[in-house]
Amino acid sequence: MEAFELASSIRYLDDIKLKTFTGDPKTIQNYEASLALNSLKISKGITPNIFNSLEKACSNLNLDLNKVNAYVTSSPEIQAGCMSFSKESCVITVTSATINLMNFDEIQFIFGHELGHFLLSHNIEEIEMQDSKEGYIKKRAQEISVDRVGLLACKDIDAATRAVVKSLSGLDEKYIKFDIKAFLNQLDEDLVKNEKTGQFSSHPSFILRAKALMRFSLSDPYLQLVEEISGTNLIEIDKLIQEDLNTYIDRDLRLDIKEAKELILFWGYAYAYVKNGSFTKQNQSNLENKFGPNMKEKLINMITGLSTKEVIKVVKIKFINSISNYRIVAPNIAKKELNLMILEIEKDTNQKGFFNEILQEV
Repeated sequence: MEAFELASSIRYLDDIKLKTFTGDPKTIQNYEASLALNSLKISKGITPNIFNSLEKACSNLNLDLNKVNAYVTSSPEIQAGCMSFSKESCVITVTSATINLMNFDEIQFIFGHELGHFLLSHNIEEIEMQDSKEGYIKKRAQEISVDRVGLLACKDIDAATRAVVKSLSGLDEKYIKFDIKAFLNQLDEDLVKNEKTGQFSSHPSFILRAKALMRFSLSDPYLQLVEEISGTNLIEIDKLIQEDLNTYIDRDLRLDIKEAKELILFWGYAYAYVKNGSFTKQNQSNLENKFGPNMKEKLINMITGLSTKEVIKVVKIKFINSISNYRIVAPNIAKKELNLMILEIEKDTNQKGFFNEILQEV
């Protein structure tokens, strides 16, 4: 299996594949030119052991080493990165602090993690509004995916989890007993479950990443590739990881997205019912059956005392605003689903031309 196909086969379910673009090659050339002047290129001649880790990572991923240029940058921060604008090549950077902290197996994981961004085309995906609620879920999902690629690159769950623990703590073997169970027990603290700021982070916590890696190491695709034995279905593994992320980070964001979608349907049906100048008992019953009595009563209270013309205007504004809000909280999902939702309302309410009318408005 070639490298891009291999990475795609283990992509985490919330790391939804999007359309890709081809960037300007001059951008990456200029970026690498700057690195060449201000950092150390990883090579067989100058950094043989680090180069060996990169070579092994590429070999384990079935990736042509010639597609990868890698540099060590001088920095006290534990950090690594990947830059690419096509599927033809990428540039990996890793800080000196990271190299000094890790052993060579762990460095293999770090390289594999960054190569995962290249192999899954994360740098060239057409992601709209990355700072949306949907965008943060997507970015964290990307990190779960590329950790899996990192694990395949080193083929050693102990090395991978050590790399995660070291990255979190900044401590090396002199100070850490690698008791992964004790490390993961931090997740059981109520304080952690009540922590909300992680919702707006591009990365899941290191502890959640370690737990997700442990789960993936028991999956069928990983065990088939590494040990040629069967394991747990990847969909089941993904659902457990998704549950973990929902418990500690993602649930409120997902609820906001779900609510935004439901409001489009509610106000869409409401507008379709009132736009012809009547809001019959049957219409009200339909709304109650679809959205519950509270939503129906909310609408009735809002329009009571208004003229027919005012009712149509107010409900239409609510519908248009709900569409705008959905595009803000979940722009990529909205791109795929919005037209289908409006068509569903048109068909269900038998309102011919409804779809075209709303499209002109939004």
